Amino acid sequence: MHTQDFSPIIQAITKQGYAISDHFLPTSTIEALKKHAEKLLQGGHMKLAGTGLQANHNAIRGDHIMWLRDDDPSLCVQTYLQKMRALQQALNQQLFFNLHELEAHLAIYPIGTRYAKHLDQFSQGRNALRQISCVLYLNTDWQEAFGGQLRMYLPEGNQLDIFPMGGRLVAFMSSEFIHEVLPASHPRVSLTGWFRQRDSRLI
Repeated sequence: MHTQDFSPIIQAITKQGYAISDHFLPTSTIEALKKHAEKLLQGGHMKLAGTGLQANHNAIRGDHIMWLRDDDPSLCVQTYLQKMRALQQALNQQLFFNLHELEAHLAIYPIGTRYAKHLDQFSQGRNALRQISCVLYLNTDWQEAFGGQLRMYLPEGNQLDIFPMGGRLVAFMSSEFIHEVLPASHPRVSLTGWFRQRDSRLI
Protein backbone atom coordinates (compact mmCIF):
# COMPACT_ATOMS: atom_id res chain seq x y z
CA MET A 1 0.00 0.00 0.00
CA HIS A 2 1.24 3.46 -0.88
CA THR A 3 2.19 5.80 1.94
CA GLN A 4 -0.82 7.94 2.74
CA ASP A 5 -0.57 11.69 3.07
CA PHE A 6 -2.51 12.90 6.08
CA SER A 7 -0.69 16.23 6.24
CA PRO A 8 -3.76 18.37 5.32
CA ILE A 9 -5.73 16.80 8.18
CA ILE A 10 -2.86 17.17 10.65
CA GLN A 11 -2.12 20.75 9.61
CA ALA A 12 -5.78 21.75 9.98
CA ILE A 13 -6.06 20.14 13.43
CA THR A 14 -2.85 21.88 14.48
CA LYS A 15 -4.08 25.28 13.25
CA GLN A 16 -7.76 25.26 14.20
CA GLY A 17 -8.50 22.09 16.13
CA TYR A 18 -10.59 20.45 13.41
CA ALA A 19 -10.24 19.20 9.84
CA ILE A 20 -12.61 18.40 6.98
CA SER A 21 -11.37 15.87 4.42
CA ASP A 22 -13.47 14.88 1.41
CA HIS A 23 -12.94 11.56 -0.41
CA PHE A 24 -11.36 10.01 2.69
CA LEU A 25 -12.20 6.55 1.36
CA PRO A 26 -13.07 5.33 -2.15
CA THR A 27 -16.69 5.69 -3.23
CA SER A 28 -17.01 1.92 -3.49
CA THR A 29 -16.03 1.53 0.18
CA ILE A 30 -18.43 4.29 1.27
CA GLU A 31 -21.28 2.61 -0.60
CA ALA A 32 -20.38 -0.78 0.89
CA LEU A 33 -20.32 0.66 4.43
CA LYS A 34 -23.71 2.29 3.88
CA LYS A 35 -25.23 -0.99 2.66
CA HIS A 36 -23.61 -2.80 5.58
CA ALA A 37 -25.20 -0.38 8.06
CA GLU A 38 -28.61 -0.62 6.40
CA LYS A 39 -28.45 -4.43 6.44
CA LEU A 40 -27.58 -4.39 10.15
CA LEU A 41 -30.52 -2.10 10.88
CA GLN A 42 -32.93 -4.25 8.88
CA GLY A 43 -31.68 -7.34 10.67
CA GLY A 44 -32.35 -5.81 14.08
CA HIS A 45 -28.67 -5.62 15.03
CA MET A 46 -28.52 -1.85 15.58
CA LYS A 47 -29.71 -0.49 18.92
CA LEU A 48 -31.24 2.84 19.84
CA ALA A 49 -28.31 4.83 21.16
CA GLY A 50 -28.18 5.60 24.89
CA THR A 51 -27.54 8.97 26.48
CA GLY A 52 -27.90 8.34 30.20
CA LEU A 53 -31.21 10.23 30.10
CA GLN A 54 -33.43 7.58 28.61
CA ALA A 55 -36.71 9.29 29.49
CA ASN A 56 -35.80 12.15 27.21
CA HIS A 57 -34.02 10.08 24.60
CA ASN A 58 -36.00 11.21 21.57
CA ALA A 59 -35.40 14.85 22.48
CA ILE A 60 -31.66 14.33 22.85
CA ARG A 61 -30.70 11.84 20.14
CA GLY A 62 -32.55 9.48 17.86
CA ASP A 63 -29.90 7.43 16.10
CA HIS A 64 -29.51 3.67 15.98
CA ILE A 65 -25.95 2.40 16.41
CA MET A 66 -23.77 -0.68 16.34
CA TRP A 67 -20.22 -0.71 17.69
CA LEU A 68 -17.55 -2.08 15.36
CA ARG A 69 -15.35 -5.02 16.27
CA ASP A 70 -11.73 -5.30 15.18
CA ASP A 71 -12.45 -8.82 13.92
CA ASP A 72 -15.44 -7.81 11.78
CA PRO A 73 -15.07 -9.91 8.60
CA SER A 74 -16.58 -7.28 6.28
CA LEU A 75 -14.03 -5.98 3.78
CA CYS A 76 -15.44 -2.46 3.95
CA VAL A 77 -15.09 -2.37 7.73
CA GLN A 78 -11.52 -3.66 7.56
CA THR A 79 -10.68 -1.05 4.90
CA TYR A 80 -11.99 1.67 7.21
CA LEU A 81 -10.11 0.32 10.23
CA GLN A 82 -6.86 0.07 8.26
CA LYS A 83 -7.15 3.68 7.09
CA MET A 84 -7.92 4.87 10.60
CA ARG A 85 -4.94 2.99 12.04
CA ALA A 86 -2.74 4.78 9.52
CA LEU A 87 -4.24 8.12 10.54
CA GLN A 88 -3.69 7.26 14.22
CA GLN A 89 -0.04 6.49 13.54
CA ALA A 90 0.40 9.78 11.67
CA LEU A 91 -1.21 11.76 14.50
CA ASN A 92 1.02 10.07 17.05
CA GLN A 93 4.18 10.61 15.04
CA GLN A 94 3.56 14.24 14.10
CA LEU A 95 1.53 15.61 17.02
CA PHE A 96 2.72 13.30 19.84
CA PHE A 97 -0.84 12.51 20.90
CA ASN A 98 -0.11 9.03 22.33
CA LEU A 99 -3.35 7.68 20.86
CA HIS A 100 -3.75 4.06 21.85
CA GLU A 101 -6.99 2.76 20.37
CA LEU A 102 -10.02 3.53 18.22
CA GLU A 103 -13.62 2.93 19.23
CA ALA A 104 -16.19 3.37 16.51
CA HIS A 105 -19.81 2.74 15.67
CA LEU A 106 -22.08 2.85 12.66
CA ALA A 107 -25.07 5.16 13.10
CA ILE A 108 -28.30 5.68 11.23
CA TYR A 109 -30.50 8.69 11.98
CA PRO A 110 -34.10 8.17 10.81
CA ILE A 111 -35.86 11.07 9.13
CA GLY A 112 -36.38 14.02 11.48
CA THR A 113 -34.12 12.77 14.28
CA ARG A 114 -31.23 14.71 15.78
CA TYR A 115 -28.51 14.71 18.42
CA ALA A 116 -28.67 17.72 20.72
CA LYS A 117 -25.66 19.85 21.67
CA HIS A 118 -23.00 17.86 23.48
CA LEU A 119 -19.28 17.42 24.06
CA ASP A 120 -17.51 14.15 23.28
CA GLN A 121 -15.14 14.37 26.24
CA PHE A 122 -16.00 14.83 29.89
CA SER A 123 -13.81 15.52 32.91
CA GLN A 124 -14.31 12.05 34.35
CA GLY A 125 -15.22 8.58 33.20
CA ARG A 126 -14.47 6.60 30.07
CA ASN A 127 -15.18 9.49 27.70
CA ALA A 128 -12.40 11.51 29.33
CA LEU A 129 -9.93 9.39 27.37
CA ARG A 130 -11.33 10.46 24.00
CA GLN A 131 -8.89 12.80 22.26
CA ILE A 132 -9.89 13.02 18.60
CA SER A 133 -13.43 12.57 17.27
CA CYS A 134 -13.79 11.42 13.65
CA VAL A 135 -17.09 11.34 11.75
CA LEU A 136 -17.13 9.66 8.33
CA TYR A 137 -20.29 10.24 6.32
CA LEU A 138 -21.77 7.42 4.24
CA ASN A 139 -24.60 9.32 2.55
CA THR A 140 -24.26 8.82 -1.18
CA ASP A 141 -25.91 11.47 -3.40
CA TRP A 142 -26.62 13.74 -0.41
CA GLN A 143 -27.95 17.22 -1.14
CA GLU A 144 -27.67 20.24 1.15
CA ALA A 145 -31.46 20.67 0.93
CA PHE A 146 -31.78 17.39 2.89
CA GLY A 147 -30.30 19.05 6.02
CA GLY A 148 -28.60 16.82 8.59
CA GLN A 149 -25.66 19.13 9.19
CA LEU A 150 -23.08 18.68 11.89
CA ARG A 151 -23.13 22.05 13.64
CA MET A 152 -19.91 22.84 15.46
CA TYR A 153 -19.67 25.69 17.94
CA LEU A 154 -16.30 27.34 17.49
CA PRO A 155 -14.36 28.90 20.40
CA GLU A 156 -14.75 32.45 19.05
CA GLY A 157 -18.53 32.16 19.18
CA ASN A 158 -19.19 31.32 15.54
CA GLN A 159 -20.98 28.27 14.20
CA LEU A 160 -19.79 25.95 11.46
CA ASP A 161 -22.33 23.81 9.59
CA ILE A 162 -20.91 20.77 7.81
CA PHE A 163 -23.14 18.80 5.47
CA PRO A 164 -22.88 14.98 5.64
CA MET A 165 -21.67 14.31 2.10
CA GLY A 166 -20.60 10.73 1.42
CA GLY A 167 -16.86 10.19 1.85
CA ARG A 168 -16.34 13.30 3.97
CA LEU A 169 -14.38 12.90 7.20
CA VAL A 170 -14.63 15.49 9.97
CA ALA A 171 -11.97 15.18 12.67
CA PHE A 172 -11.78 17.43 15.73
CA MET A 173 -10.41 17.68 19.24
CA SER A 174 -12.96 15.90 21.42
CA SER A 175 -12.60 18.24 24.39
CA GLU A 176 -12.83 21.52 22.48
CA PHE A 177 -15.96 21.55 20.32
CA ILE A 178 -19.55 21.40 21.43
CA HIS A 179 -21.57 20.13 18.49
CA GLU A 180 -24.96 18.82 17.44
CA VAL A 181 -26.57 16.90 14.59
CA LEU A 182 -29.47 18.70 12.92
CA PRO A 183 -32.57 16.85 11.62
CA ALA A 184 -32.69 15.73 8.00
CA SER A 185 -35.43 14.93 5.51
CA HIS A 186 -33.68 11.70 4.53
CA PRO A 187 -32.11 8.92 6.63
CA ARG A 188 -28.56 9.91 7.56
CA VAL A 189 -25.78 7.32 7.82
CA SER A 190 -22.36 7.81 9.39
CA LEU A 191 -19.45 6.03 11.01
CA THR A 192 -18.21 7.80 14.12
CA GLY A 193 -14.93 6.99 15.80
CA TRP A 194 -12.88 8.28 18.70
CA PHE A 195 -9.13 7.96 19.09
CA ARG A 196 -8.44 7.33 22.76
CA GLN A 197 -5.43 7.59 25.02
CA ARG A 198 -4.39 4.69 27.21
CA ASP A 199 -5.99 4.64 30.63
CA SER A 200 -3.07 5.23 33.01
CA ARG A 201 -4.92 3.30 35.72
CA LEU A 202 -4.44 0.15 33.67
CA ILE A 203 -0.68 0.55 33.19
